Amino acid sequence: MTKTKWVFVFLAAMDLLLLIMALSDYFFLFLKPTGMLIPIIIHVVVLTVIGFRSPRIPKWMTILVLIIGLFFMLISSVQLLFTHYSYKTIKSQSLQSLTIEYRDFTLGETTYLYHFYKTNFGIIGKRLGDESIRMVVQSVNNPGYDAEAALGLENPEWIGDHTVRFHTVEGTKEVHLSSSSNSPEVTDAAIEAFMRKVQNKEDGETINVNGYQLVVRYDEPSGESWIDVSSDYSYGVIPNQQCTRIVPNEERGYYMLEECTHRWEYELYPLERNKE
Repeated sequence: MTKTKWVFVFLAAMDLLLLIMALSDYFFLFLKPTGMLIPIIIHVVVLTVIGFRSPRIPKWMTILVLIIGLFFMLISSVQLLFTHYSYKTIKSQSLQSLTIEYRDFTLGETTYLYHFYKTNFGIIGKRLGDESIRMVVQSVNNPGYDAEAALGLENPEWIGDHTVRFHTVEGTKEVHLSSSSNSPEVTDAAIEAFMRKVQNKEDGETINVNGYQLVVRYDEPSGESWIDVSSDYSYGVIPNQQCTRIVPNEERGYYMLEECTHRWEYELYPLERNKE
């Protein structure tokens, strides 16, 4: 087999490997910051060199391949420019590590996006698709957090070797590296059951949602009831206070805490999270 054929075999094997990995949610983490730009550059350089060195390949065909390659390189570069992600890896006491892919953008409100990759050695990571986090904070309520501060990347807590707890601007969120631990903190059914307990004024009933503790309170002499909202992390979006009720808001896509002490409403929990 000639050197040229070996080069084509190498390119085909590389493409096949990247395709199989992508289909199974595995990625080379060192390629993530540049997306497909590096594989495209490798293809363009190798094919161009082969084209100009081979007398059997017309020069116009080589130039055409080069132009097409440069076009895809430009498209990939523009895509990276507008969807730029940053990356940070945190390690447990064992070899287990979690790589966080994150970005934020502002269009009247600030959206924070986070994707997570489980990795043992920091080279190949498996994307934890069900663990991605999206937080939207209204500009008037955002104290200017960047994406790292909004997630609480400075103080992550490892709960064993398979769960990482973040103290985010929306309260406590956990990322599970093991599928056996992969379960949401609360379900829509649990929230709706708690809503009925609020309506029935069942004093003392409690639910925990994203690190916030909600407790039904009922004062029998006055007949008044409310919800005590508290958190150990007072820097959260919902500070410790009292609210009157929880209602689902289909337009906003959230269960909303309404008629609260500090303002009228807060986004408590996304409606779509447990509705596949």
